[in-house]
Amino acid sequence: MAEISYPFNAANASTGATNLVSETQWQSMARMWGGDRIDRTLTGQASSAALPFAGRVVNVATVQISPGKAWVGGFFYELTSALSLTVAANTANTPRKDLVVIRADMSKPAVNLAIRKGVNAATPLPPVPVRQTGGIWEMPLYEISLPANGGLPVLSSRGPYNMTEPVAYPWNTVPSAALLPKNTFAYDLDSNGPEEISEYFTYSDKPRITRHLGPTRTYSPGIVNVPTLQQGRANRKGRYRWIAPTTIWFSVRISTPADIKHVDASWYVGISLPVKASAETGQTFHGMIQNTGPLQPASGLPNYVQITGWVPVGRATTTCILLYPNPNRLSSGLDGLSKIPSSSSLVISGVYEAADSPQ
Repeated sequence: MAEISYPFNAANASTGATNLVSETQWQSMARMWGGDRIDRTLTGQASSAALPFAGRVVNVATVQISPGKAWVGGFFYELTSALSLTVAANTANTPRKDLVVIRADMSKPAVNLAIRKGVNAATPLPPVPVRQTGGIWEMPLYEISLPANGGLPVLSSRGPYNMTEPVAYPWNTVPSAALLPKNTFAYDLDSNGPEEISEYFTYSDKPRITRHLGPTRTYSPGIVNVPTLQQGRANRKGRYRWIAPTTIWFSVRISTPADIKHVDASWYVGISLPVKASAETGQTFHGMIQNTGPLQPASGLPNYVQITGWVPVGRATTTCILLYPNPNRLSSGLDGLSKIPSSSSLVISGVYEAADSPQ
């Protein structure tokens, strides 16, 4: 029969439907329901001793695993009382790494705890778990580091756990996500339009945006320390998106038909960022002024001017100070940008740490 399907209440030889499944067929079907994992949902901090399958080193030849439940290779496994496992001695003069695994062995058939022995080496690697449908399927629980010449083993956790399922909301995502278990992803799949779809993660304190989905957001960047009339003449375009928690990518382009100069009370021209930038360490960005218009000779600036954007240490702010090389003496370093020349365009972009993720 070229086609097989199962399980049904009754078999049908003409269609390939069966009402009985073998162990291998069950494994092929059941392991698609979800990956290997320990039966505990992680929703916050937990001590290692309180987690399922807590492990400890008893002596140089023994490790002990506490009770727990798990899903391994399509089968459910439960350890109802602590179990001691014998670790093969390492008498060599090089270290070794073994793995404590939960092993589904179809030849028995059964699921049991076991140790897969590694290979000695100056810099040993743990053995690769076996995952073979219809044969042996292993899920790692612990890596055992065995020092040379019979030293005391060290256990390191390697077991995967459940996590809360992500959810979606058509609106009111942030206050709704605040009521979810910690460590849950939530998606805003409407937010007043398809261009505002976002992903949030409920941290220990509040839901925080992790990334924007869909098209890049637009904003109108302000030009800092210049008269309002000059700002109005400029063509200002800005784009941004959250790309990770408290992390934003942005790009700005400002074109102007007339000079944009800073006011006498200030020493620089700046731009506004889409959201406040963290000023814990200070941040910098790269940009340039394309000054290739017909009025370039009179501007006193070269055709292409390197621009450095700067958010200094101090207070979180949306202001990005613009600096450029002193046009008269390179040895003078950077000065505050005095103007964006007429018939030129400023372009600046970068990635920065935001002061906080919005709620």
